This record gives sequence, structure tokens and C-alpha cells, in this order.
Amino acid sequence: MKNYFIHIIVAVLYFLLVQMCQSQDILWEKSFGGRHAEYLSDVQATSDYGFILGGSSLSRKSGNKNSFSKGDLDFWIWKMDENGEPEWQKSYGGSGTDQLQSMRVTHDGGFILAGTSNSIISFDKKEECRGGNDYWIIKLDAAGEEMWQRTLGGKGQDDLTCVIQTTDGGYLLGGSSNSDLSKESNEQQEKKENSRGNMDYWIIKLNSKGEEEWQKTYGGDYTDLLKSVVQTKEGGYVLGGYSTSGESGEKNQSNYGKGGDFWILKIDKVGRIEWQQTIGGNKDDQFQTLIKTYDGGYLVGGTSISGTSNNKNRPNGIGSDFWVIKLDEFGEIVWQETYDFGEGDVLTSLIENEDNTFLIGGYSIFGEDEEVSDYIALKVSQTGERLWQRTVGSDGEDILRQVIETRDGSYLMAGTSNPEFTKQRNRRSNKFNALNPFDSNGQHEISRKLQKTTDSKINEWSTEVNSAVAKEIASAGEMVNQVLPNSKDSNFRIGLQMPTGNLVNPSNTDNVKTNAVNLKGPKPGSKFSRDKKMNYGNKDYWVVKLKDEGKKIKERFKFEATPNPTSAYTNIIIGFEFNTGLAVVYDISGRQLQQFTIKSRTVPVNLANYPTGIYIVNIKTNKGEGSVKIIKN
Repeated sequence: MKNYFIHIIVAVLYFLLVQMCQSQDILWEKSFGGRHAEYLSDVQATSDYGFILGGSSLSRKSGNKNSFSKGDLDFWIWKMDENGEPEWQKSYGGSGTDQLQSMRVTHDGGFILAGTSNSIISFDKKEECRGGNDYWIIKLDAAGEEMWQRTLGGKGQDDLTCVIQTTDGGYLLGGSSNSDLSKESNEQQEKKENSRGNMDYWIIKLNSKGEEEWQKTYGGDYTDLLKSVVQTKEGGYVLGGYSTSGESGEKNQSNYGKGGDFWILKIDKVGRIEWQQTIGGNKDDQFQTLIKTYDGGYLVGGTSISGTSNNKNRPNGIGSDFWVIKLDEFGEIVWQETYDFGEGDVLTSLIENEDNTFLIGGYSIFGEDEEVSDYIALKVSQTGERLWQRTVGSDGEDILRQVIETRDGSYLMAGTSNPEFTKQRNRRSNKFNALNPFDSNGQHEISRKLQKTTDSKINEWSTEVNSAVAKEIASAGEMVNQVLPNSKDSNFRIGLQMPTGNLVNPSNTDNVKTNAVNLKGPKPGSKFSRDKKMNYGNKDYWVVKLKDEGKKIKERFKFEATPNPTSAYTNIIIGFEFNTGLAVVYDISGRQLQQFTIKSRTVPVNLANYPTGIYIVNIKTNKGEGSVKIIKN
């Protein structure tokens, strides 16, 4: 009888474990790309239950990419409906390398695109390059048409990593810079302060028209890489990133480990520091992202190879693990947890659910003879306990960049996939500890190099160090390469940016365009095993939609407008499928102002040229009709 009950308990526990790991169904998966390589950086949910994908593309017109390449990498965005079917796509670029890093849906229903560019005035680039890389920002309306753009930078390296829209309708740009204040009177002085060390946090506040209001530089004596920004309820900001600096410059705490630490700053609405926190263990801890939480605090996430030490009180598993920290509103640690999946685990994304649980996104590397990486989604309670996890992947390299919640309550897992990765490289034994870039004290070779740099050598080392950063902390995973000890020929080297320069044939810069031009039409999608069904090129955008079995299905409106009130654009969202339709815009007196046919469930309406007041948009389709009242302010 005792053995019988033991068997029953084991069976129940096994069933619960299987349910926890696999109960989140894949609703669909989609691949998007041309014949060469596409690197996804961001995905944002849209009000019409769809989403927009953003990243950078090397491909010419091929696969399911319908736009031509301008230079090397270009900004490449896709607007999708809720089923992953494309509504429109856009490509923006100059003659050089243009890497989209971040984007947001704006209050007027449009989009703000932000990234890094070294292009001169050419093609879509309307302002000259300032130095090495510059910040490049493009504002689009709800239909995806350009409204304005800005190029901002100094004479050195300026790498934008994040953008948010602020509550006043403007924007905060965040990234890292080693540029000094220009000393030549005939040059644009867009960098207002000198560099503190190598790379510093550099933020710029713009108004709604893209005009600069103020900027700030924060840094210590070595390397400080800003990765994430959120706005606080009182109008200030919290900045999060990775730092190897000691107590110097604006950094008032020493470095904990032999590599780098999380460095978090709270500033007021004009950039004055209110508090800061350095968080780390005895080795290297790579910050990735932070979000505001329901209680006024913050959830901070990154990747760690440190053991229990300093202010890290949770142990690591094999290799690198997810490290998640809950902070209160003053930056004090409330709780922390590590999560171990495979030989190398890289956290890239955090979201908070309506019930105050959290979803953590990232990817994990498995295998000894051939490394394989998979998307990972982990749901935890509001105090960090595991609720369920889901692994999604092909037979190759799948680098998750972002997890978001869509308006219907589902999750989108979006990143870059190369299912042929294991076929393209020589089979070799490459266990996790082989060719480790850390020394016996846990210090990475990049950190050792940067610590030998003196102020007088910064300009001399600028090219070399930035090249090292581009190689050591750069690729589709947007995570710093220190956490993964792979050999120099491994495609799993991941980091701050995607690679620049010729990504098809580094030995011949002419081959990128030549090979692209010689492509004879679209390559038929290749079929692959496991969760990925189609592939178009070397690397594709790959999006997977998951259903959360624990969430209720949200009720939809037949017609709604967002944003409402609006100052210019609004989007009428139609909550059902139709074939043909007509939109008519009236003022409050009943006078007809606009009339146009509609084919999409998202209907952009431009009220910018009309006075403040109330407007009525009437929608008639072959499947139903209705009206929406819009307030223009």
C-alpha cells in the first residue's frame, strides 16, 4: 500500500511538471527575411491586436522582403496583423551601416525608430555623419510614412540602444558615447560634455518635433554601457546598464567583481542624479533591461556568471544564468533570484502581467559537439517563484530578443533564427569551459584591456576599443559576449550591437552588393524540424505566438479609437474581419470632412489640420457598421 501511494504521488508530480513546462501552446510561428541576414532588435504590440517588428537587414529584395537594400545594414520594419500576416514593410538606410536598436508606438498612433548610423547624406539619410557612429532617429506616422528624422553625435563613437516616449509627448534617447565636446568652432557641438573614460551613458531629451531640450553624460573611468531607460511617475527617469568603472566621475561606488556590474541611476526630469546603485557578484554580471512595477519599484534583469558573493545572494548553475532583482522605489534590493536552463543562459526581456506576475524572456545554449540555442519564456510569481516555462527552437541558433504581451493576452516571442547554423560550421567538441575568455580571477580580457587605458590614450585607443567592443560585445543577441566563452569563430558571440561592415564576406567588401544583385528571385522557404517550419536566408526574423492557458480571453470592441483624445493621428480599430469598407469623417455639426475606402482593420485618421473639438468617424463594411467619437485636443 505504501508503494502504491508513492507511485501515485510520483505520477501526479510528473504530470504537474509536464504541465508547467509544456502547457503553453504555440498558436503560430512565422519567419520573415531575405536571402542574406536579418537581425531583429525589437517588437512592439499595436492597438489593433497586431504588432510591429524592427531590426536591421542585409538582404536585397528576396525571400519575403519586398524592399531594396540601400547600403550595408538598413533599418527594416514590418507591420503585422494579429495572425502574423504582413500589412506593410519599410526600409530606411544610407550608404553605410544603419542598425535599428529600439522602437516604440507613439501617442499619435505612429512609431519612433532609433538606432545607430555611420551613413553620410545618401538615400534616406538626410543629415551628415558626425563621427564614428551616431544616434539616428526617425519618426513615422500611423501609416508608416516619415514625418522627421535627426542625426546626433560627436566625433567619436555614439551607440544608441533605447528610446522611450515621455509623458510630455517628447522622447528620451539613451545609449553610450566616448565622444568629447567639440573644440572646433565650425563644428556642430551636439555632444555638450567630455567623455569620462571610455564609453559613458549619454541621454538626450527631445521635444515632440525632435528638437533637443537637454542632454547629460554619466560615467566613470572605464566602460559604462547604457541599455535601458524608464520614466518615473513624477517625470524623472531610471537608467540601467553595465559598468566596469570604479569610484570615479558620476559613479560613487566601487566595482564589485573582476568583470562588470549592473549600474542603475535615478535622475530627475532635467537629469540631476537622485540615487544610484551598483549591483554585482565576484565575476561578470551583464545588465540587460529594467521595467517599472506595480508597487512603484523596479524589476531588473541580466545575465550573471558570479557565484554567491558581494550583494548577489543566489547561487549560479552551470555557466551563465538569468539574474533577476526586484528593487523598491529607492533602489534597495527587495528580492533576487537566478534561473538556470542550459550551459549558457542569456536574459533579454522582462514584462509585468496584469496580475503582477512577471514573464522573463531570453535564450539558452545547449549541446557539446554542436551548440544549439533556443528561445526561453519563464513565468514567475511577483516574488520570483517559477510558475511555468516554455522552450521554443529550431535545430540551430535561435536568439530571442524580446517577449511582449499582445492585446489579446497572448505572448509574442521574437528574435533572430538561423536553423542551418549547425550545418554551416565544422563539427567540433566545444564544451562550455573550453576557450574561456575569463582569467582565473573571473576578469574578462576586454575588462583587462580597458583598465590599462589612460585618459591620454583614449583617442588613440578609440578605434581599437570600439572594434573590440563591436566584436566582443556585438551580434544578434544584444547581450555582452563576456558571458559566453566561445571560440572566435563561433556565431554565438553576442552583445551590444549587431556586427558592422561586410557580413557576407569580410575579406571582400564588394561581395555584399554583388552577391545580392546576382540573386535570381526569392528563395523558396526551406522547411525545418522542431518548432520552426520555414526559413528564407542565413538569419531571419522569427516570431512565435504563445497562448497563456492561465489567462482569460479579453473581450473585443467592434469599433474603438486609439489614441483618444489625440492631437493629430488616431487609429480606428475594427474588431472583425471584412472585405470592403468606407470611412467618413464628420465634425460635430455633421459636416463631412473626409471620405476614403478601407481594406485593413486598422484605419489611420489624420485630424492634424482641424481645430480642437469633437469628430465622428463612421465606418461601413460589408460585415457591419458603426461610429466612433474622437476628441481632438
